[in-house]
Amino acid sequence: MARHEKMRTLRFWLLVAAVACPSRVFGQDPHDYVPNLPYTAQVVGTGFETLADGTRVRYEDKLVWMRDSQGRTRIESGDHKPGVVNLYVPLRREFIQLFPRLKTASVMTYSMPVPAHEQNLGNTTTDSLGGRPINGIYAEGTRITRVMSSDGDRRPDIVYVEEKWVSPDLRIAIFTKGTSSTNPGDATTTEIRELNRSEPDASLFEIPADYKIERR
Repeated sequence: MARHEKMRTLRFWLLVAAVACPSRVFGQDPHDYVPNLPYTAQVVGTGFETLADGTRVRYEDKLVWMRDSQGRTRIESGDHKPGVVNLYVPLRREFIQLFPRLKTASVMTYSMPVPAHEQNLGNTTTDSLGGRPINGIYAEGTRITRVMSSDGDRRPDIVYVEEKWVSPDLRIAIFTKGTSSTNPGDATTTEIRELNRSEPDASLFEIPADYKIERR
């Protein structure tokens, strides 16, 4: 795989992680059962990457996120032919990865409830930012500031600030922005730019009949 393809794949999975696994306080964890709130959304992630010659360039990647009335979710690349599709089926406690090029599906059953992953993220403060419309969707914002101590007095503390704006109606994050004191001008963002609240096709949340299934 070419280096730029590897970097694009890494960015895709980082964007999946950022969108699919928000805190339960701020948005839907994909394992949660959220019925009767269907939608299809285009999610755009932006950030920076460092090339081999040290040049920093800004990138933009896209995801398509769906949820049907049964609470099932689907996440895929915004490319015309996605290389991988992630499905979450809460009522069956299944995480499914579809690989369209190989016509295979990997199925993993997870425990309920999903265990929380607590990390030592330093001193944390949380501030409410109130509510406002973002891209035509009303959202309520929270700013989380984390201060992580450096190695003694040799270097300054690292400060990471995340803004998260969540639709209380849809129970999803509409916009997030993260900045770090190590690179204060290099903000990373994810945002919903297109939203359709009609019911997605039910077949999009099932494994195609001609796929080989591997269970883990």
